[in-house]
Amino acid sequence: MELSTVTIHDLSRGGSGVARLESGEIVFVPFTAPGDEVRVRILDRKKNYCQGELVEVLHKSKDRVTPPCPHFTRCGGCSWQHLPYPLQFETKKKGLIHALGRSGVTTDAVPIDELPADHPYGYRNRIQLHGHSDEKILGFYQPGSKNLIDVSNCPIADERINERIPAFREEGFKNFRGEFKLELDLSPEGEVRPAWNRKNAAYGFRQVNDEQNLKLRAWVDTHTRKAETLLDIYGGTGNLSLGMAPRFKRVECIDLFTPRQNPPGTPTHFHFIRQAVEKWVQTPLSPESRDGSLAVVLDPPREGLARLAEPLCKKLDSTPVSSLILVGCEVDAFTRDSRHLLRQGYRLERLAVLDLFPQTPHVESLALFSR
Repeated sequence: MELSTVTIHDLSRGGSGVARLESGEIVFVPFTAPGDEVRVRILDRKKNYCQGELVEVLHKSKDRVTPPCPHFTRCGGCSWQHLPYPLQFETKKKGLIHALGRSGVTTDAVPIDELPADHPYGYRNRIQLHGHSDEKILGFYQPGSKNLIDVSNCPIADERINERIPAFREEGFKNFRGEFKLELDLSPEGEVRPAWNRKNAAYGFRQVNDEQNLKLRAWVDTHTRKAETLLDIYGGTGNLSLGMAPRFKRVECIDLFTPRQNPPGTPTHFHFIRQAVEKWVQTPLSPESRDGSLAVVLDPPREGLARLAEPLCKKLDSTPVSSLILVGCEVDAFTRDSRHLLRQGYRLERLAVLDLFPQTPHVESLALFSR
């Protein structure tokens, strides 16, 4: 395959370094930093760019740092441990602003809050390991494959999880034949709980970064304006709305995965509505929700609202909306949803960039809309 020597001049939102070949073609190269001079193998050519593979770093960038994990580049998890954290966060912020601008969403006069992680390592409260008792391996898959890397410590996992890996490793080798899966979950009380061969998030979904989740809740709380009713759409177990409940006369948390009944201690005016949002948008608002104004928190899955954007806006049209908070975990979907809200007459008042996943390109985007 073709080899080229290039200098990396930028970072892409997807995580790869960006360079230009002598032909003028753009090439994306994972695990590189701006300022690196590298030898690259061209793997694939598209219409507007090439995909490259790092062969050798000839001259290191001043921004390059030494990854703390010995498995970095071979493990399918982290992709940015070679970059200083401030550069990681700035790239995420620039990527969001650039994506919004390309879609026609102007942000020049919009305040943007920056919410980087205080602890870029040791933040995960949940990891998923795969093991093979015959080969005596417990660890993570290599990128794009089912080949396992044996791991005894994960730098982005909470140290309490890392401390328990050796004991669970031996338990897995003893109790299972062949392949098995182990999820380690750190409970809110600090207990490391194993889940053997069960579905992901076996102990219930919650954000894997507790510290950053507190910042997420605080931002949503601060910018959700006064109203009679709060609608938490795709609200799950009420992560974003339970703490705000005392400010409202009525709260409706809508999701297919809400609790079947209110857990102990849930306020009586807080209502979990266990229904797919796809079905919920096809029906009118409840009579109680139409009595006064609405505050809306909208936290759709990775693909965003997609075809539900129009029926959702129509449903909300029946009642005054004091504020609408949009949360997105995928920038392109967040951009599409923001553009649709603007077309429906909403105004973008504020943005925030929140980092739930340091050492990766993933970013949480937040927006405050009013009408």
